[in-house]
Amino acid sequence: MASYSRHYSRHLIATLLVMIVSVSGLTATLCSAFSSIAPSSLDPLASSPLGLSLAGIVCLIVCVWAIIRLWHLVRLPLHQTTFFVGAMENRDTTARLPRSDDPMLGPVLRDMNRVLQSYCLDRAGMESQRQYYDRILRVMAHELRNSVTPIISLTDWMQTTSISEEERAESLSIIHQQAEGIRSFLEHYQELTQLPDPQWADIPVRMLFEGLRLTLNCEPMAQRVSYSAQGEPTLHADEKLVRLALLNIVRNAMQAIDGQGDGHISLHASKSSEEIRIVVSNNGPLIASSETEQIFQPFYSTKKEGTGIGLALARRIMELHGGTLTCDSNPPLTMFTFTFPA
Repeated sequence: MASYSRHYSRHLIATLLVMIVSVSGLTATLCSAFSSIAPSSLDPLASSPLGLSLAGIVCLIVCVWAIIRLWHLVRLPLHQTTFFVGAMENRDTTARLPRSDDPMLGPVLRDMNRVLQSYCLDRAGMESQRQYYDRILRVMAHELRNSVTPIISLTDWMQTTSISEEERAESLSIIHQQAEGIRSFLEHYQELTQLPDPQWADIPVRMLFEGLRLTLNCEPMAQRVSYSAQGEPTLHADEKLVRLALLNIVRNAMQAIDGQGDGHISLHASKSSEEIRIVVSNNGPLIASSETEQIFQPFYSTKKEGTGIGLALARRIMELHGGTLTCDSNPPLTMFTFTFPA
């Protein structure tokens, strides 16, 4: 039936014409068979009972064939609608209806395919978001449990044991520290989960780099950061969010090269027909291959003073833009690649 979809109207009209002609022929044959007019001597075969019966059989066969084909053609849009509904119910991300050049059926099939594609993208986005929040909640439960357990232990001990004022003061100080840790954790959690919706605009990458340069201008190692762009790539993105993501990566790189005499950070933008890339590279200490994915997990940090949200926040911003953020750490460079759809 896919071949019918391509030129549906032509098949439908041709089948209707064949059916009309065959029905007309069958009617004429039956009328001739029961006519009282004498057969013509010019065509004895056609006017004989045998000729009339053969002509009637042929017309009948053609008529039945046309009716069956017309039935399939009428049912075709129903089959395609059933396929469309089934694909959505089964969450089939690969299902597509056949392309059609037909002026009547073609626009309907294109609309159905567009809805299927949008539905699949929405489901993929929702699944990605669900997994993201699941990861955060697991980490949140772990961190809160670790922080609350000492508080419970200390308060139980203080209630059931006679303690000195010095021990009480020390216990209260520990409880206060743990509470401060919980407050700080929840503030960082809020940063990760309450990102604003992107305010879309066309941003020349050179302008984005210039804003980044001005922001970093007062930081100690700003002179070690270089910027370059191949051509004139333009992002369709939220400038503030993308700049925040880049700042997190660049500041991490600054910490990586701190104390290294030849330490250098490079930002390079390039564009292809399918994507725009911004690569942030540094020649600081390499990241172990086992950690190049873990570093993007919320609250995971390789530094004692780190909060563990900078890289997670940067990746989340890229997900909101329909892009990706990856890390590749091999001698002599560690590279963070921002990939935006072109």
